Amino acid sequence: MTIDIKKHIQKTQWKELANSNNPLIGEKFFRLLEDSGSIGQESGWEPLYFEEKNNSILYTFKKSHSYGEYIFDWDWANGFHQQNIPYYPKLTSMVPFTPATSSHFIGAHSENLMSTYEEFYKENPFSSSHFLFLSKEELEFFKSQKYTLRDSFQYHFENQNYKCFDDFLSNLKNKKAKQIRKERKFDSEIQISSFSGDQLTKKHAVQMFEFYQNTLLTKQAISYLNLDFFVSAFSELKSNICYVQATRNNTPIAGSLFFYGEDTLYGRYWGSKEDVPNLHFELCYYRGIDFCIENKIKTFEAGAQGEHKISRGFVPVKTFSAHKIKHPGFQHGINQYIENERIQIDRALVYLNERSPFKKK
Repeated sequence: MTIDIKKHIQKTQWKELANSNNPLIGEKFFRLLEDSGSIGQESGWEPLYFEEKNNSILYTFKKSHSYGEYIFDWDWANGFHQQNIPYYPKLTSMVPFTPATSSHFIGAHSENLMSTYEEFYKENPFSSSHFLFLSKEELEFFKSQKYTLRDSFQYHFENQNYKCFDDFLSNLKNKKAKQIRKERKFDSEIQISSFSGDQLTKKHAVQMFEFYQNTLLTKQAISYLNLDFFVSAFSELKSNICYVQATRNNTPIAGSLFFYGEDTLYGRYWGSKEDVPNLHFELCYYRGIDFCIENKIKTFEAGAQGEHKISRGFVPVKTFSAHKIKHPGFQHGINQYIENERIQIDRALVYLNERSPFKKK
């Protein structure tokens, strides 16, 4: 079966093969990233699509840096640099700038497609190959391809068929539930509203972009997305977006952006023009939990890091990535690094689970 390698998304086949449960690996999302220039050679995220006609697509990126990945390999890159061995370019497959669990194949997990990908990887000057935030269904597949699996973890909210937010709170220890109720109380001047679907407007997109930029400025972080992406997304992905807006006296002061599919809500971006106590928790966590409960969404992935999420109803959940290094010496060293890291993560998870805010059953 013929396999093609392309640098631009092919709309028809992607739409036919895509799983609608996750909008972040939908054709529209990747196309908007391309069209807005958020991904491409100049950004250091040069897309490569391996396509097996009528069966599968494998997406990856030729990377000239490690920014925007959330599974950190800076130590590995430094090790290569100290030995005067190039670490970049490398191949990295993930939803760009998004620490979200996702399949790395659109369609079937194709052995033929993976074989072509591996040949391409070996024949070109890539130091390494990485597949980040694997779905559980992919773990055995990548093991069989001689990849080293690496553990990490995030904090997720699991919807236990709650009927309302108070139903969720009733499952928490009284002290934790009381603290959350206190955090959700705001000055009467502040109003909070959620918008999705046809409620979304270009004005909302511009506002969210401004909040996003404000967060980047505060954190001195890199701007991965531009205004064109936000405007297009709020129009073309409106059935998969929830925008939460806080206003003071009818003037927007903060906003948060979520993407969602049938069973998962993905918390992504937030920003504020005012420093209002607990507003971040409300817009980024509690409104997301509200949305999951109202729409019967099973899981809320609230993004990378954040131990403070535990006391707000999120539990630590292991995430996985797969790695292959060309240099045999570095492959051995990185395997040991990953094994030692796994031991530390397992110990951390025991400690973190002991801090669960939920009542013991």
